[in-house]
Amino acid sequence: MTTNATAAQAGDSAVLKKAPDLVEVTLANPHTHQRKPYAKGDKLKVTTAQRATLIARGIAAGSQEV
Repeated sequence: MTTNATAAQAGDSAVLKKAPDLVEVTLANPHTHQRKPYAKGDKLKVTTAQRATLIARGIAAGSQEV
């Protein structure tokens, strides 16, 4: 039999493990992401914070607007 406390804990852990939302960027220059090399023009899925950093450093094409 499952108690309410156990069911609540299981539900809480599922919420905490939600994957971050990812956005697609197109590389303006060659780049290594997660130890894998990518060429100019390749597309990557990254977090919005990573996207902003890549754009600010001139690695990804586009504007910083999301």
